[in-house]
Amino acid sequence: MASPTKAIFIIGAKRTPFCNYGGPLRELPASYAFASAAKDAIQTAKLDSSYIDNTIVGNINFLSQCDGGKTPRYCGIYSGVPLSSPALGVNKVCGTGLQAIITSAVDILTGMSKISLTGGTELMSSLPMLVRNVRFGTALGTNYLFEDHMKKLFPDSYTGLTMHKMAEELAKKHNLTREEVDEFALQSHFKWTVAQASKVFEQELTSLTVTLKNKEIDVDEDQLPKPSLTTEDLSQLSSLLDDGNIITAGNSCLPADGAAALLIASEGSLSSHNLRPLARVAAWTCVGVDPRETGIAAVPAVRKLLDEQRLTVDDIDLFEINETFASQALITAKLLKVDLSKVNVNGGALALGHPVSATGARMAVHLVHELRRRNLQRAIATSSCGGGQGIAVLLEKM
Repeated sequence: MASPTKAIFIIGAKRTPFCNYGGPLRELPASYAFASAAKDAIQTAKLDSSYIDNTIVGNINFLSQCDGGKTPRYCGIYSGVPLSSPALGVNKVCGTGLQAIITSAVDILTGMSKISLTGGTELMSSLPMLVRNVRFGTALGTNYLFEDHMKKLFPDSYTGLTMHKMAEELAKKHNLTREEVDEFALQSHFKWTVAQASKVFEQELTSLTVTLKNKEIDVDEDQLPKPSLTTEDLSQLSSLLDDGNIITAGNSCLPADGAAALLIASEGSLSSHNLRPLARVAAWTCVGVDPRETGIAAVPAVRKLLDEQRLTVDDIDLFEINETFASQALITAKLLKVDLSKVNVNGGALALGHPVSATGARMAVHLVHELRRRNLQRAIATSSCGGGQGIAVLLEKM
C-alpha cells in the first residue's frame, strides 16, 4: 500500500501497564482493560466520544472472555462510543494490533468513518484449558486430558513444527549464537529499566485499579521486566527444545495481560473538532511468506514499505520490531541492516511480555510518544505474524 490519498492522523494513544500472566488483571474482562486505555486516550485528545464513528479492536483469544466474539463491540461501548457506532474484531496473530490500526485507516480512506477508536486487548491469563473428545460422550473410565496452550508447544498444521522449533531452525540458519541471542534479550530488559527510571512511559501509560481476592490493587507500571537480570542468569537456562541449544524461556517473550488504544482521525475532523494531531499514519504494507520463514516475515514487509515510499533504512529514525523471540528480532534487524541503536529503544516484548493482540498497538502507541519526546520524524512498527505473514506501519511525527 502506498501513501494514503487522504491524510490520516493519530490524535490519542494510550496503553495499560502490561502485567504478569496470572497477575492482577487476570479476572478483568479484556473489554474493561481496553476501555481504561481508550477513555484516557479520548480524554487527552479532548474529544467528545459521541463523534467516534466505529471501533476496530484486535482480540485473538476471544473464547477466554465471557463476551466471546462480542469483546470488540463492548470495548467501544465501555469506552463511551455511541451505541449507534459499529465495531469490528481483528485477528492477525502477532500483528493484530497493527492490523487494527490499518483497518481503521482504510475505513477513513473509504469514507466509512471520520474518527475511529482502534487498538488491541488481550488477557492471556483467562485463556481456558482445552479438553477434546468429550463433547459427544466418552467411554467409562476415559481419562480427560487437559491441553494448556500457554505451556505446551503445539505443532503448526502446515509446517508440522512448533513456533519454538521454527525459531531455533531460523537462528541456526542465520548463524546466530546463544550468546548473541541472550544479549539481545538482556538489552530489552536493560533499556526498559533505564526508560522506566527516566519516566519515559508516563505519557503513554494509563493506570487502573482492579479488585482481586476482595482487595483493590493499583496497577500503574509494567510488571514483567527484570531490572536485575544478568548474562549469567540467561546462560543458565535450559533450551526449550530437547534437540535445541538457542531458544530458552529467557530469550522468548512471556505471555502477559494488557491493552493499547489509539484514536485515528481524518484531516477534516481535526479542523471540525479542533483536534491536535500527534502523528500521521503515513503508509503501511502487509505481505505473505513461506510459513517456515514466519519469524522474519517482517523483513519483506519493511522492504516493501520503504520501496513504495522511496525511503531507505537511514531515513527511519526509530524501529519497533516485535520481540516474540530475540533471535527473530535480531535476524530481522540484521537483514534490514538497521542500526540496533534505533531498534526497540526502550525495550520490547522480551521485557514487557506479549499480550498478543495488544503488542502491535503498544508498539504504535510508544512510537507516537517517543518520536515527539526525541523530536524525531519517522518510525516504523513491524511484526512477523504466525502462518507466514509480515506487517509494517510507517508513522510520522506532527
